[in-house]
Order: sequence, then structure tokens, then C-alpha cells
Amino acid sequence: QRGACGLSAADGETHAPLSGRARHEAASAAHLPAVGDWVLARDGIIHAILPRRTVFSRQAAGARTDEQVVAANVDTVFVVMGLDPDFNLRRLERYLTFAWESGADPVVVLTKTDLVADADLCIARVQEVERSAPGVPVHAVSGVTGAGLGAVDARLAGHRTYAFLGSSGVGKTTLIN
Repeated sequence: QRGACGLSAADGETHAPLSGRARHEAASAAHLPAVGDWVLARDGIIHAILPRRTVFSRQAAGARTDEQVVAANVDTVFVVMGLDPDFNLRRLERYLTFAWESGADPVVVLTKTDLVADADLCIARVQEVERSAPGVPVHAVSGVTGAGLGAVDARLAGHRTYAFLGSSGVGKTTLIN
């Protein structure tokens, strides 16, 4: 946003720049505001970033080894994977590791149950995921028929921040909509 951050507050949305002092005191780019950060803003300027409870970060692209904060303060991350031929338990485990390292609570959502002709295969995949991620809730759903969506919807509670993580085409947008 050309040096300004998008802010969402009780009285609406606006943009605000980071104060020169806050920018100067940031030890690295990882200490600048990121999506999900709570900030102290006064008179249209961000003066401080409040401590983060959880952090999704990765190594920044390029030759440097800087940390890039992708999102902060996410309470629950829905790790989404389709039960179509692209199902890959190892990929799911990598996403779960990313979620656990952030500090957020993971929930696995297996989508596209309507594309699985064999109900036993669907049950076997759910059990496979449960064995691979003990204690993590696993829900099998269909965005077409609506099966299983009630269980996912029941996990949504007020005043919490959620993220959806998964490969392209697995049904994240369908779930959100």
C-alpha cells in the first residue's frame, strides 16, 4: 500500500503509515507489521506492533535468509486437502508442521468427498490422516452436497482468527464461501 498498512477497527477500515521511530526500531523486516498484527495507532499513524501470539513465517525469497512473516495472530488454521487423485499424505504433513510451528491450532478438512465413489476409501483416508496427526480434528466434507460442513461450521466461534491453508484447487474458497 505504498508505505501504508491497511487497518481494520471498530469504526471501519483505513490506511496508516508506520511511524519513523517504529520503522527505525524494527530489527528486521520480520518486525514490521504483517497481516493479522494488532497495532497501536494514533492520529492515523502506527506507533507500535503489539506482541504476536502466533506467527506464520517463511524464509524470504532470494539469496538472503531473512524471515518473512506471512500472517500473525491466527488462532486456528484449517489445513485443507482434497480426497481426489491429488491426495498426498506427506504434503498434508508438511502443512500441519507449518501450522504447528506457527502456534495456531490445526484442523484438517478433507474436501471433495462427493468425488470418492468408494465410501470405504473415504473412511480409510480419514483414518490415515488421524493416525498421521494424533489429536488433530479431521473432518471430511463436500462443498457440493454440504455433507460434513456442519462440523466445520461448529468450529467457528466469535472473536477468533482463522486461516485456510492448502494447495490450489482443494476447495478453500468453496469452504469460505
